Amino acid sequence: MKFAFPIFPGAEELDLVGPWEALALARDYGEREIELFTVALTREPVRLRGGLRVVPDHAFGSEPKADAIVVPGGPGTRDEPAWRPVVAWVSARRDTPLVTSVCTGAFVLARAGVLDGRTATTHYARLDELREQHPEVHVVDGLRVVDEGDVITAGGVTAGIDLGLHLVERYYGGELAATVAEVMEYAAPKAGASAGSQTRLGE
Repeated sequence: MKFAFPIFPGAEELDLVGPWEALALARDYGEREIELFTVALTREPVRLRGGLRVVPDHAFGSEPKADAIVVPGGPGTRDEPAWRPVVAWVSARRDTPLVTSVCTGAFVLARAGVLDGRTATTHYARLDELREQHPEVHVVDGLRVVDEGDVITAGGVTAGIDLGLHLVERYYGGELAATVAEVMEYAAPKAGASAGSQTRLGE
């Protein structure tokens, strides 16, 4: 599988590297064919929220066709020049089999119309903002991962790790997901792999 991670100025580092690490470990420990790549407006280095600079693997429009998209959140989701190209890119790839977000990456999906009529979550501090700006989305509280089948959203920051483990379980099985969590020394909430599953805080 090919997983595309669109990045933009002000994206949150852990939103990106949390699910990336889980999937990379699934590739390495499970000997699975998993390709991970970053994509951005250009191939120039992108400065993320905490100052980390990432050189994108591809520019928008030149990347391989992805099986799944993982959109990080961060302060950049409040900066229109930063988020608008990502929204356009996601909108043009609505036929991707799976589209996911971490934290306030849900605002990118909502702006792209991906969350219309769906249940979704985001960072706890911006749940009400998501409700107000996008009343067409059923926004839920207290969940780490909301799986709607072809769209998955995860809560704030560390929930990106839960998303990564959820994807490993969904595509490669619970045994490998448990191995990855152990290697990461991460006590993740138990996440079901079926469509419509929801993982609550503290489960």
